[in-house]
Amino acid sequence: METTYRNDACRLAIKRLHETASPFADSIIIPEVLIDSIERALYAVDNIQNALVDDTLRGIFGHTNFLLGSDSTHIVSAGTGGAYGLKTVMVIVNNNTPWGAQWLSGNYNATSNDSVNYLVNNNHLQVALNIYQLYTDSTIYIVSAPLAINAGALASQFEDISGVGNAHITGSSFGDGNFIEAVFTASHIKLTYSYGCGDCPLGCTIRRNWTFKVYVDCSVEYAAVENWGLPLQWATAPCIDNVISTPLCPSGSSTIHLYTYALSDTLQWQVSTDGINYNNISDDGNYTGINTGTLQLHNIPSSWYGNTYTCLTNGNRGKVFFTIKFSNTWISTSDPAWENTANWSCGALPDSNTDVVIRTGTVFLNSDVTVRTLTVAAGASLTIAPGKHLTVLH
Repeated sequence: METTYRNDACRLAIKRLHETASPFADSIIIPEVLIDSIERALYAVDNIQNALVDDTLRGIFGHTNFLLGSDSTHIVSAGTGGAYGLKTVMVIVNNNTPWGAQWLSGNYNATSNDSVNYLVNNNHLQVALNIYQLYTDSTIYIVSAPLAINAGALASQFEDISGVGNAHITGSSFGDGNFIEAVFTASHIKLTYSYGCGDCPLGCTIRRNWTFKVYVDCSVEYAAVENWGLPLQWATAPCIDNVISTPLCPSGSSTIHLYTYALSDTLQWQVSTDGINYNNISDDGNYTGINTGTLQLHNIPSSWYGNTYTCLTNGNRGKVFFTIKFSNTWISTSDPAWENTANWSCGALPDSNTDVVIRTGTVFLNSDVTVRTLTVAAGASLTIAPGKHLTVLH
């Protein structure tokens, strides 16, 4: 994890220094205490045991995926471009200055300029000629550090030296579209992991964000996941597995559409009960259209909650998956009886495989009931009669 996340933590630490207008924002050395707090948060998320997100995040962010010349696993982990780059700067030096002539001859460590010598020796910098040279009286150098430093501060300090025409961060402005952001609050660090695709790195058109809250004891709260981009893009050409929820009433019917396919394609719908293993389905009392772009579901029992469907196209599985859920919403404005089927959107009473939603109104339960989940919005009320029990399974 040190190898994977160290540079991310350094970038985020530099960004934090600028956000807080810290005097250390101009320091080449990044304060270790700030790096450590961010590293601990990144490690905490990497260690979570949440089947919904942990494997996905490790696959995208948790492996070393260095690009040539890059200085971080996630190139834009602290913002856009190279604003918070590490390790490498490009320096344009006037050859007519004494120390500029010494650099041109290969003497980088013991020049006639004490400020240059201090920067190079104190930070263990490596100096090399840039591949491309554009000037007759100046030379372009690539100056790099073996470990992460505040490259922006290094560039600024070089620019203060007489004989330097320009110095700026380099080697960190191109990325794979993925980044990690950190927001600091009094009680926690909020980390957002963002995966992008579609015309990256010039501009990602599709993005998925996972958000976590990491507390001082390194406990992690999984806050949210959201898709960014046009819904049709996620339905037709997602860059990562896209699960679309299909709400049903118990014993209800629905239609699932495969958005993109050719008339000549061979199609086969499949179902999974565990999200891992998929099996072909056949036309029967529950399914029709199993070899078409439209799968029709009929009389699906609520015990099939969580079944996931996808379609093979010419034998290849796509990235769009449809998971069915059963939901029943309270719709009555006058009668408070839970037991009245007319008070529910499905025209039937909720069962143990149903997500119950009460957005408004007053509900009175006078029986023993088991439901899958229960949501009671602010302003609504649910009263359970004495001696009766409401069991919520999830």
